[in-house]
Amino acid sequence: MLATQSIESQDPEQEVTAVKPVATADRRRRLVWVVVGLVVACFLGVAAIGVVGARSCSSCHGVGAFLEQTQASPHAKVECRACHMSPGAMGELAFATRRPLHRYFRQAGTANRDAAAVPDSRCTVCHEDTLDTAVVSNGIRISHVKCATTSSCTDCHSSIAHGTETKWVRSYDMDLCLECHLASQNVACDLCHEDRATVKRVKFAAFGVTHGPKWKTTHGMGNAATCTVCHTERDCASCHGVGVPHAPKFVEVHASYVSDPKSRCSTCHKDAFCAGCHGTPMPHPASFTPKHAALSKAQPQMCKRCHDETDCTNCHLKHVHPGGSIALPAPSGGGK
Repeated sequence: MLATQSIESQDPEQEVTAVKPVATADRRRRLVWVVVGLVVACFLGVAAIGVVGARSCSSCHGVGAFLEQTQASPHAKVECRACHMSPGAMGELAFATRRPLHRYFRQAGTANRDAAAVPDSRCTVCHEDTLDTAVVSNGIRISHVKCATTSSCTDCHSSIAHGTETKWVRSYDMDLCLECHLASQNVACDLCHEDRATVKRVKFAAFGVTHGPKWKTTHGMGNAATCTVCHTERDCASCHGVGVPHAPKFVEVHASYVSDPKSRCSTCHKDAFCAGCHGTPMPHPASFTPKHAALSKAQPQMCKRCHDETDCTNCHLKHVHPGGSIALPAPSGGGK
């Protein structure tokens, strides 16, 4: 009886107010589920179109020069998804969704990069044996386990599937290999090369440019530190003067070559190249001597990069004090 009276005594407006928020929350939840359902339905619909209805990748990408380069590559028979799709059900779904969208809408740079990038894990599905054994291809022998531990497959083989039509062509070359081989002093040619004449070993990648028909104007575009593997100073001196090709630690002794009458530094280096390190015009022009006192006081450490104290005393004692560097008698009074 008391419970009934308590219920009947409640204000009807308060009862409506208590029920109304619950009903509103239910409607919101249903609306959210409807929206989620529509999104999922659209997503699956687009994915289904990508699987069964959309044209293949080659309908857009397999034309013109791109088609020619792809068909001429070792991967001509490999399906696009084998390299450009993440494995598994989610990878298949993402690939199927991206494909029809890619036909009509320009995707963000990240999405395009993800589709174009080929991680090592997809390469090793077929090429796992290359990680454990020395591989010989195109007359070059390489042990990936030693030479490619910090590199990705595409650092050297980005054009393996689409040739020169690849947007960013990267390939192995002598300059790249010699960075490590010079450091270890392991530069025997036959260590990596076989079955190819020496003249053909320099016609590939960057070396094909620096050693090509226009080598006189292009050979300076390569890594000069690697020239010493094949070339001696005699090969270069007739054009470049002494000290070329530069040895790995050439900077430590270059001053002696700069002062040599047979040097021709200016054929490759402008004055600004030297001043960038020395902080002052190099070699010093004739106008430098009258002004050098102020510079030596302001930046003595800069001068000491090349000069020691004897360079100063040999000049100043001869030109300032009569008698040159001969010791003068002590002043009277014991120097007081």
